Amino acid sequence: MKKYFILSTFALALLFVGCKETPYIDAPGTNNESIPDTLPTAKDPTPTPDPEGFIVPEGTINVYEAIEIAKKLHGSEVSAEKYFIKGYVTGFNRSDKFSEDFPKYGNDFVYISATAPDAEVQSKKQFYAYRLLGKFGAKLPDLDCVKEGDFIVISCYLTNYGGVYESSGACFAYLSNNAHFNEVFPAFPGCPDPKEGEISVTEAERVALTLASKATSEETYKVRGVVTSVDVVDPSYGNATFNISDGLSYATCYRLKGKGNSKFTNANQVAVGDTVLVNAKIQNYNGTCEPTQGYVEESTNPNF
Repeated sequence: MKKYFILSTFALALLFVGCKETPYIDAPGTNNESIPDTLPTAKDPTPTPDPEGFIVPEGTINVYEAIEIAKKLHGSEVSAEKYFIKGYVTGFNRSDKFSEDFPKYGNDFVYISATAPDAEVQSKKQFYAYRLLGKFGAKLPDLDCVKEGDFIVISCYLTNYGGVYESSGACFAYLSNNAHFNEVFPAFPGCPDPKEGEISVTEAERVALTLASKATSEETYKVRGVVTSVDVVDPSYGNATFNISDGLSYATCYRLKGKGNSKFTNANQVAVGDTVLVNAKIQNYNGTCEPTQGYVEESTNPNF
């Protein structure tokens, strides 16, 4: 009887003193609300300063801030706002088929961090730039455009893909300190404001995001922008596919016809730097705004 009493006392002591539930801790470098205040949490290293001479867009956030926003998203939820995110390229996530697919798609799978690869203390937190394109949605012509250690500003919406904080839909590099990137993608020349009855590329993108994936608007829109890259001008079919931008967002004009809905007859009728007004319906193609089923109404191109 005495032994039973001693054992019971010991069990009670464990119940009230020793049986404390082990707190759940996220991946290294992250915080979790279930961690008691008494336990130390890892402190994020200070972000590496921007390179001298670089002026990032107003409202640009760093990787830490992007992750905190993405953490609040769940499932397939996408942020309501589009962000400029700055950071340093720390690595890539390239599949076995990457080399085969790259010439066709011209995008890359890039990790960026708030700290540079040579920082004394490197952050363990990374943001995933999924299918990163070149400036204003142009295809990356080669892998030298994005290299480890580059300072980069990307433009994208955010999502939380099963605990991976990443870009959603159209993701492009806005600026970089990579010399080759800046040779390939010239500075944006500026875009005139839309006139009455017209919308900007950013406004067109908002229209696209109200549509289900691969759905097309019933309404036709007039979108003013500057041509930032040309995929193809096909005189045999008389249409052209090219990107336009207003300096903040981009849209891929898909197989549009020429003036008055007539055929394009020559590849020189659409060129980088042209200011155009496209008259088309808008499609949401997997998160990318695509003016389609329309034509170019106006252009500054002398061959138009």
